[in-house]
Amino acid sequence: MQVGGAGSPLSSGLAGIKKGQEQVTQAAHQVASANTTGSVSSTQDLSKALISEKQGQRQVEASAKVVETANQTLGTLVDLRV
Repeated sequence: MQVGGAGSPLSSGLAGIKKGQEQVTQAAHQVASANTTGSVSSTQDLSKALISEKQGQRQVEASAKVVETANQTLGTLVDLRV
């Protein structure tokens, strides 16, 4: 199992967390700057931003599980090696 570097589960998980955080931040900015005129397009834009924010949150949660699993696997390999 590759411990570090490109392509490792740990690197992939951390990259996924970063991507999810960026998506949440971008969506939050869209929500904060949404035009609240009550028009259909404004409502659709707000809905899309809120969905994007939730997707980013799920991305972070899933990637955190990847990091946790990689950490547990690495710990098990170290225990076996010692």
